[in-house]
Amino acid sequence: MSRTIGLERLLYWFGLIAIGWAVLTFLLAPMAAALHAALFRHGGLAILDAIAELARSRRVRAALWNTAWLTAVTTATVTIVGMFQVAVLEYFRVKGRGFLKIAYSTPLVFGGVVAAAGYNFTYGPGGAITAALTALFPSIPRDWFIGWFGVLFAHTFLMTSFHFLFLRAAMRRVDYSTIEAARGMGASEMMILSRVVLPVIMPTVLAVTLLTLNMAVGSFAAPQVLGGRDFHMLSQMVLTLNSLRRPDMAALLALLMGVVLMGLLLLSQYFEGKGAYTSGAKATTRIQLRPIRNPLMRSVVHALAYLMAAIYLVPVALIVLFSFAPASSIGMEILPSTLTLANYALVLGGGTAFVAFFNSIFMSAGAVVVGLAVTLFAVPIMVRKRNWLTRALDASFFLPWIIPTILLAVGLIAAFDAPNPLVGNAVLLGSYWLLPIGYVILSLPLMVRFIRSAFIGIDPVFEEAARAMGASGPYRFRRVVLPLVAPTAILVAGMKFNNLMAEYPLSAFLYNVNNRPLPIAIVDGAVSADADQAAISLIYVTLIMAFSLAIILIAERLSLGRTPETSNL
Repeated sequence: MSRTIGLERLLYWFGLIAIGWAVLTFLLAPMAAALHAALFRHGGLAILDAIAELARSRRVRAALWNTAWLTAVTTATVTIVGMFQVAVLEYFRVKGRGFLKIAYSTPLVFGGVVAAAGYNFTYGPGGAITAALTALFPSIPRDWFIGWFGVLFAHTFLMTSFHFLFLRAAMRRVDYSTIEAARGMGASEMMILSRVVLPVIMPTVLAVTLLTLNMAVGSFAAPQVLGGRDFHMLSQMVLTLNSLRRPDMAALLALLMGVVLMGLLLLSQYFEGKGAYTSGAKATTRIQLRPIRNPLMRSVVHALAYLMAAIYLVPVALIVLFSFAPASSIGMEILPSTLTLANYALVLGGGTAFVAFFNSIFMSAGAVVVGLAVTLFAVPIMVRKRNWLTRALDASFFLPWIIPTILLAVGLIAAFDAPNPLVGNAVLLGSYWLLPIGYVILSLPLMVRFIRSAFIGIDPVFEEAARAMGASGPYRFRRVVLPLVAPTAILVAGMKFNNLMAEYPLSAFLYNVNNRPLPIAIVDGAVSADADQAAISLIYVTLIMAFSLAIILIAERLSLGRTPETSNL
């Protein structure tokens, strides 16, 4: 027994030291390196010089202005579209709500770089909609969608996921008896919405608005694919400055963006917490769908609702359809005249087109496995032993949620572009492993948050009973604890695998020719004039959407099917 206890303690301290080294090396050191790069150059303080150079740059000033005004307009348009969708799904009685719900949920699986490439294919110079428009109106330029309008359009219809998830839930918590009371006092429908419903959901509205601001400020894939040559945002300028070997200016710009994004995130958490408190009031009557009695207004609402559904679904349908079409039909036909599996055979046949797909699967799956291993080891320690060390470790795991991805990428570049003693004086920049290490870092916050909740929800009686029967610590974890948290672990692993398969910002900074991932290949194909590359890009987009949908369904089925009856998760 003493030997077993000694081995457990040895493994415990070895794992704790390994995790501490990883946090120091790949989280804290990169942040310090980014800060150093922003403040110092050639051994001296140079932040004022870097600020002056950034201020003199016409491209930086233009990118700053573009980011500022587009973020403001995006926030307004997304709020209008998102609240309209919530009203259609949760307040008014609209025909075809099930269909509309499916259409409005597409940004959950069709977002980021995948959606940017899809919108470029649909509305861009070689898009099917553009082909139809130019056939009807020959004077329309083929690049009508490229520029600020395309980026704003993509933002407006791709950033409504927070409204779909959180604002709908807040609407369901409105006490319908208050609505009936206001109606009984003679209040109109607009007055009820503005004076009764809106105050209840306002904290959630503010929270999702700030999250939208956060997404718009840090937008990368949409301006990269749809912005064209003349429209750039700050994220692109950070990448450009880094490629020009100006790490000081890139780090400073990323740091300034990071401060803004962290402030917005903290504000959103404040309003989210306030919303949770407000919604804690007991709702005696569930909200009921209200009919639209004015015929004209009813027709307008239905028309707008189905127009939005078409905007969401048409790109997805065209991408899937043209993925089965020969490359020669892309940009030439509104709908493909012939269908073929040749493009899928080219991508999945093991040739050069398969390499990017394999790289993303290998790196994403590896990052998820490593992230789960770290989380399943560290979370029980953080839950059961609350001291300064576990609190510091807990806070470190959530740093990637607070720090923008671009700032993390700049920090990793600054920390590992020269021999680093923390990794045996190796130079990781340019190697295969820096990008998957970044993927692991990005996977940790979500895993730690949800798996920690699962551990907290476990009844301690189970483990105490196993301990009383003489079971060792590893045996109790393997046979008692792990089956209880496995459903949550499977679900979180599937979610992170989906995210990493389409992770563009970090990939754009850290990839090289040896590990070129799927998001980079998608962007290259989307902006290429080569029809063959565009066809391969469509296969990539379709496969990512299929993977995302399949993994979500499989993970949900496994997590629900494996939940023990005795678990109180």
